[in-house]
Amino acid sequence: MANLILNQPGTDIFWQDTGSSPTHIITLTSLATTVARQGVTHDFGAATARSRLFSWRAWVQFDTNPVAGETVDIYLKTSDGTIWDNDDAEGDADVSALIKLDNCHFIGAIVVDEAALDVTMSASGLVSISAQEVAPIFHNTTVDSLRDVAANHGFRLRPVPDEIQ
Repeated sequence: MANLILNQPGTDIFWQDTGSSPTHIITLTSLATTVARQGVTHDFGAATARSRLFSWRAWVQFDTNPVAGETVDIYLKTSDGTIWDNDDAEGDADVSALIKLDNCHFIGAIVVDEAALDVTMSASGLVSISAQEVAPIFHNTTVDSLRDVAANHGFRLRPVPDEIQ
């Protein structure tokens, strides 16, 4: 009988504002239009055996009625432990120039699917991460700011290693 290869999800890595007890901080409250914000770095360790495949989920709410079809783009900034995809600081900070996103990994977008307040809009997917360090970046390409409530925005990575049984 052949072996089964099963998905055995690991421990979540969360990025949110400080009020939500996250693993790492990313301040998305009131993120203005056309601004990109990166979170604090997660370091997997140089010699740590780990999954290469991760599921991700990002979510936001808007401060005013957003325009359907606009997006909040999601990127990953990675490092080998020494050199980063862009030269901005490693902490919770605005990306200094939008062209720096060109060197980061675009992983998806939250598409505004209704012009409504108080609605959590999200996107998800799978991403392969071989880098030692990683941080999410949210680029608000909409004409509306994000809500000023910390728990209404966030990013999660969940390891999804294959397990042979």
